[in-house]
Formats: sequence, C-alpha cells, structure tokens
Amino acid sequence: MLTRLSIRNIVLIEALDLTFGRGLGVLTGETGAGKSILLDALGLVLGNRADSGLVRGGTDKASVSASFEFAALPQGLAERLDDADIEVEDGEPLIVRRQLRPDGKSKAFVNDQPVSVSLLREMAGFLVELHGQHDDRGLVNPRGHRTLLDRFAGVDGAQLAAAWRAWRSADEALGEARLAVETAKADQDLLLAHLAELTALEPQAGEEARLAAARTDMQKGEKLSGDLEELRHLWEGSDSPLASLRVAARRLDRIAPEHPLLAEALGALDRAVIEAGEAEEKLQAAAEALVHDPAALDAAETRLFELRALARKHRCEVDELPELMRDMRGQLDSIEGSEAQLDALEAAAKEAGQRYRAEAQALHDRRVAAALRL
Repeated sequence: MLTRLSIRNIVLIEALDLTFGRGLGVLTGETGAGKSILLDALGLVLGNRADSGLVRGGTDKASVSASFEFAALPQGLAERLDDADIEVEDGEPLIVRRQLRPDGKSKAFVNDQPVSVSLLREMAGFLVELHGQHDDRGLVNPRGHRTLLDRFAGVDGAQLAAAWRAWRSADEALGEARLAVETAKADQDLLLAHLAELTALEPQAGEEARLAAARTDMQKGEKLSGDLEELRHLWEGSDSPLASLRVAARRLDRIAPEHPLLAEALGALDRAVIEAGEAEEKLQAAAEALVHDPAALDAAETRLFELRALARKHRCEVDELPELMRDMRGQLDSIEGSEAQLDALEAAAKEAGQRYRAEAQALHDRRVAAALRL
C-alpha cells in the first residue's frame, strides 16, 4: 500500500508530505484546489511522461517520492526488481523517487538506486490502481462486454487462442507447401531436359583433366610422327648405323686376336652396338606411345568440347557436373514425393481446424449459458 507521498516544487506545491494510514483515505477540495496536481505528482513516480510544465516556476528541480509497504512483495514485482539487481527485504519499504528538471530531463530511483523510467512503468501495475469518475462508462462499451462475460463465466480464451494459432500455422504450412510444389512442377520439365543432357553425356569426376592430358599426348604424337618415321627407316635399313656397326664388329672380331689394341677397339665397338640397340628399342617404344590416331584425337576433343559447353550452360566447373546431375535427380525425387507430404499437411490442417471449431463451440456454449444468468 502507499504509505507516504512527498512532493517538492511541483506546479503550485513548494513542499508537501502526505502520510496515509490503513483503510480509506479521502482527498477533498473544490475545483481548482489542486487535487489533480497530486495525481500528476503520483504519476511521475509511476513512470508517466515527464512534463517540464510540472516544475514550479523559479526552481531548478522538482521531485516526488512515494513509499510503499508490502507484507510480501508480489511475485511479478519481485522478479522485476531482481532483474534490476534491487534487493528489498520483506517488510522493508519500497521507495520510488523521480526528479524533473525544467528542460524536461528526469531521473528515476528505486531505494536510491538509479533505474530506467520504463522499469517504473512496469512496476506501476503492482503499486497503484487508479480509477476515474467515469470508469463506469466502460460497462456500456461493447468492446469490453465479452471480457466481462468471460470473467463472469470463469472461462479462459487462452486455449481457444492457442487452437486458432495452431490452425493458422498448419494452414500456412499447407499453403507454402502447395506453392513450393507448384513451383517445382513448373520446373520439372526443365529439370528433366537438363538431366537427359547430363545422363546422355554421363560426366565423370576428373574426366576433364584426363581428356586434356590424352589430347596433349596425341597432339605431340601427330607432330612427332613424321620425324619418328624417318628415324625408323634410318635404323631399319640395310645400311643403317646399327647395321654398319654390327658388320664392323663382326669383321673386327675375326682379326682382333692379332693385336691387343684391336681387342680394345672391339670392346668399344661392342659397347656401341649395345647402346645403339637400346636406342633403337627406346625409339620403338616412343613411336608406339606417341602413335597418332586421328579418330581418337577427334573423339577426345569432341567430348572435351561437349563437357565444357554443358558446364558453361549450367555456370559451373566440368568436375561439378556429376554432382549437379545427382542434385537434379534429388529434386525430381522430391517432386515425386511431394504429393505424400501434401496429403500429410492437409490432414494436419484439417485436424487443427476441427480442434479449433470444437474449442470454439464449447466456449460459445459456456458463454451463452453464462449470458442468460448474467
């Protein structure tokens, strides 16, 4: 309860200290006596907007302090004070103070600890309940009739509101799913066409690098084939260097025993024959490795062109085409499975609607019965 109100320099009031006891307290006075000034002052500590016009003329500051006492702090108020790190022991007064300057700036304190004005507004509902002389007119306002009826009937519309939200949520999920399916189906033909292109080509991971390397080797073979052919004729002819070396070696072999120097010459010649033979074998191996097959080169270049053209079309790298193909297959599978998903969402929305209507009918019946009593 409000136990004390202290006012300093508010409008016409220079200083006023009011103490309230238990039971009913009444402030009386003629019109213009200043009763509303007291309410304005109380409003400041309840978080109302700071109006510089409340500051008494000729002063540099106005203040209002209100003291409240509780047998036990209301739970909601205790939570807000705890969030603001304000400790109030049971039985200890809660003192709320507000200072106001002529420029409209204000400061707020709870038990001498600075707080925000928004906290005062949150606390106000736990501290004071204000009623005006025309409050009874709210009884004839149709907007409040259902609330009054529900209070009289002892019903709570929270469960119905939850059922409504669940129905709306299920209905929105169904609408979004239908739109997604329609969009996907519109793209289905295009996906099928793209997938057919990819499936026909069946790109493989790392294929571009392998094809490029093979094409390079075949192009080298094409360039070197003429030179290799000339070398082959040179080494295979009857008067080739290797054949001449072998003939010379045979002749020298017959006369080598006649002199030591001839034997040494024969050894050197034999080594030359061996080296020349190895050179011939390597030339043969190179010719086989660099064989030029125009059809194979054309096939490699054609496939490289097709792979790179398809990658440009889908704005990706050639090595990303296999993954793209798997993604498209997954999208098409999702489209095919979307009908089952839609059926499930339709059933959920229908069930939520039925649950809401049942809750609404039950609440309606209780309201009708209470209205007759009321």
